[in-house]
Amino acid sequence: MIFQFHTNDVTFFEDDQAYFEKRLFGLKKFLGSAAGDEDSVKVDVHLTKDKHHAGERFHAKVHMSCPHGGSFHADSDSEDIKSLADKIKDTLEIQVKKFHDKKIG
Repeated sequence: MIFQFHTNDVTFFEDDQAYFEKRLFGLKKFLGSAAGDEDSVKVDVHLTKDKHHAGERFHAKVHMSCPHGGSFHADSDSEDIKSLADKIKDTLEIQVKKFHDKKIG
């Protein structure tokens, strides 16, 4: 998987990036042969920070694509980066599993 992070005004540490990558890398197993080789799956992560009346919240928009027709999107927000990565992973996992079932079935 090739990750590209766009962080704008977000302070994004190496351990935050590693956490995102670790959470999203696990999705590759659900793609099966649709994932192609090691560098075929592309993941673009756009992070922003919004100020709300309850404090700051992080927002992520993620697009993941694979060479055999899979295109997946997730959009979520959270008060911290790690729980944001978890929410994004859960949303993408549902889409990837549906894609896999359609290709296999």
